[in-house]
Amino acid sequence: MNYFISRDGQQYGPYTLADLQRYVASGDVLTGDLATSEGMAAPVPVGQIIGNIAAPLAYPASPAIPAVIYPAPPNLHWGLLLLFTAISCGLFMIVWDLVLSTWMRKVDPRSQSLYYYIAALVLLAGFYLSAFLAAMSRSPNSIGGLLELAYIILLLVGRFKLRTSLELHYNEAEPMGLALSGVMTFFFGCIYFQYHLNDIMKRKTLDQLYGSR
Repeated sequence: MNYFISRDGQQYGPYTLADLQRYVASGDVLTGDLATSEGMAAPVPVGQIIGNIAAPLAYPASPAIPAVIYPAPPNLHWGLLLLFTAISCGLFMIVWDLVLSTWMRKVDPRSQSLYYYIAALVLLAGFYLSAFLAAMSRSPNSIGGLLELAYIILLLVGRFKLRTSLELHYNEAEPMGLALSGVMTFFFGCIYFQYHLNDIMKRKTLDQLYGSR
């Protein structure tokens, strides 16, 4: 059975019973932290789950969260992402760029991809606005081309910034041997990233299942 830990409004996990006992013994998870699992009607303190083992009962002066605890990546199959992108004529892909970069910002505050994606979205809105105004006034859209070019540039910069952040995280903080192709990043962006995130989550789940046996 796997458990999720809640602390300060954030949820961490999943962890096996052995993981909880190890983290409580090291002081990284506290017996007063609330834990939930499938089949549980309400959260209960970790101390009620792990039983009687030597562990600190109070919060330390500087609470330490285990280095392995990170917010899970957005859980959407890459095939559905591709489908929604096609149905929405690419709009859903823009939304998912923001979703992934926001998650990456939580995982690694040094990540800058979110800023580039937001700037690109502003330019895209400016492009459509300029096109609308030009159509209404029946005049040439003199700045539309520049706005579209700037949008594409910022979008690609955001993609490669996110690619760098993903590779750093999944080769250092959570070593998963992630290597992302520059060509696939250029053409498929967040769809390509989501494919690898789905694969990473699948591998982690299998590791936890077999590791708990």
